[in-house]
Amino acid sequence: MAARLDGLSGLVAGGTKVPPLVLAAVVHGELLNLRPFPGPSGVVARAAARLVLISTGFDPRGLVAVDVGHREREPEYVGAAGAFATGTPDGLRSWLRHYMAAVEVGADQITLIGDEILAAS
Repeated sequence: MAARLDGLSGLVAGGTKVPPLVLAAVVHGELLNLRPFPGPSGVVARAAARLVLISTGFDPRGLVAVDVGHREREPEYVGAAGAFATGTPDGLRSWLRHYMAAVEVGADQITLIGDEILAAS
């Protein structure tokens, strides 16, 4: 596990040129799979992925509620995380599809909240 965490930290520290969404998805998936922290590793995995989105400039203000997408698509979240853990190309594809869909749901929330604010004013 230590070698995988070292590799992951190298990626997060700028050791890759993959798009921010892919990096965030890999960070999330790896931390879910490795469970390096006692207790709720899913919370840590989601927080780390969110920090990747913020620090890479994809979501500099942290407004995209990716957690909403994971929650709304929970059976898919669980299944895709399990698929990611297999380490197969199909497993990775399944996880990336889920992650991108969750980001889309989270981004849609920004529009809904903005519309509610405008309607209230």
